[in-house]
Amino acid sequence: MMQSEHFDLNDIQHEPTDAQLEALMNSVATEANRRAEVAKEVLMQRLRDEIAAANRSRVAA
Repeated sequence: MMQSEHFDLNDIQHEPTDAQLEALMNSVATEANRRAEVAKEVLMQRLRDEIAAANRSRVAA
């Protein structure tokens, strides 16, 4: 019997299967990694901008 991909974690009458929980955990981990990568890129760009600004002010001084 094939169960739906969608389930309610609060529904104790129809608990998700281990496979559904594993799929959920994998999708959460994937999204967390994606968000971390975006945040890292934003921080790295900010760092590069700050370094460039510091170098410009040092040359101008």
